[in-house]
Amino acid sequence: MTFALGCIVVLGLLALAQAVCTRADARKFPAPGRLIDTAESRLHVVKTGTGEPAVVLEAGISATCLTWSVVQPQLAAIATTYSYDRAGLGWSAVDHRACSLDTMAEDLHRLLIQLEVPVPYILVAHSFGAYILLSYAQRFSSEIAGLVLVDPLTPEEWINPTRAQRRRLRRAAWLSRVGGVLAAVGLVRMCLWLFRTDHEHIPTHVRFARRVTRTGKRILGEITKLPTNVRRVIRVHWSRPRLFRVLANQIQALPKCAAEIARHPFPSQIPVTVISGIHQPAERLAEQAAMANRSLHGKHIMAGKSAHWIHFDEPELVVDAVREIAEKISPLISANGR
Repeated sequence: MTFALGCIVVLGLLALAQAVCTRADARKFPAPGRLIDTAESRLHVVKTGTGEPAVVLEAGISATCLTWSVVQPQLAAIATTYSYDRAGLGWSAVDHRACSLDTMAEDLHRLLIQLEVPVPYILVAHSFGAYILLSYAQRFSSEIAGLVLVDPLTPEEWINPTRAQRRRLRRAAWLSRVGGVLAAVGLVRMCLWLFRTDHEHIPTHVRFARRVTRTGKRILGEITKLPTNVRRVIRVHWSRPRLFRVLANQIQALPKCAAEIARHPFPSQIPVTVISGIHQPAERLAEQAAMANRSLHGKHIMAGKSAHWIHFDEPELVVDAVREIAEKISPLISANGR
């Protein structure tokens, strides 16, 4: 057997093992919510709590409903809450469409119609999710009681990328596609198993690799703030090729998405609360503050103990921001007889 043929056989066996493990994952980790058929896709949504106005949670880039595992139970104590997986992510159906804010906003709108979510509702987004909700606000402003944007991407950040930023985007998209290939043959699954933070016997060379890989260390550090059962499911999702394909498409589309938002500012009558991470540079903080100030009822909050994942570190800031908007809109809902 030649070396090349041996490699092909090994890769084939790894791909077969990945397929078997993926099927086992589907049985072991079923969808915690419901699968809803819309006109264009099949989306997974988790509903908790009761009361109005309803609260809809939009995750960051390539993230799923699982990233709201800390905040959603707290919000459910005051309102009906919905978190969901965008097309191609989590338990939602595979998506072959081009990455577009219009498409993602329309998917969300169809989902809320299917769920018969009463208007107006409060929309909450993290990071890249802010682009989606700002696009949504441009199109469906009459249905929104308010926006809470958690360390959001700003249009200025990506609308006119520098040469260095373009290199970063190309590199990140390429690495994501490579990650998809490695996931297809089970290598990502193997690395995630070795890197899992609740494993007590990680080999010395792997511990060293984790220490020197700054991005990996940062991501793993954030994920450890979630419950253990949630971390296990996130590792399962990260071991699938489709997540990397979606991530690559969204990374490549960042300048286009930023331009879409910049061209059509959201209506100023919508209350907007922006919560910024303390890690942000002064330029970014000014942009986020300006985002809040575009609203006639805007508010900018600094999360003094958080970096980018504020809803992990200081979830009470998100809950309080939602509660404040809800308390202002509740009398109007009551006056309308609901």
